[in-house]
Amino acid sequence: MGVSYMVRGRTEAECQQALDMLCRLLGAVQTTRPVNPGGRGWVARAVPGTTDAPDLEVRGAVMQ
Repeated sequence: MGVSYMVRGRTEAECQQALDMLCRLLGAVQTTRPVNPGGRGWVARAVPGTTDAPDLEVRGAVMQ
């Protein structure tokens, strides 16, 4: 099991902005777009930017 990061925001834009900053500062790779499951706030995920990071071509089109 590997490390993953999650950010939360009140809006989709706020969530994406926080995720962009996290990825830039930590060298992480975004793995999901912001989503609002159940209407309880926006969340998105990233993983450390290493060779262990998921291959977005294989994992799916969440980032396309």
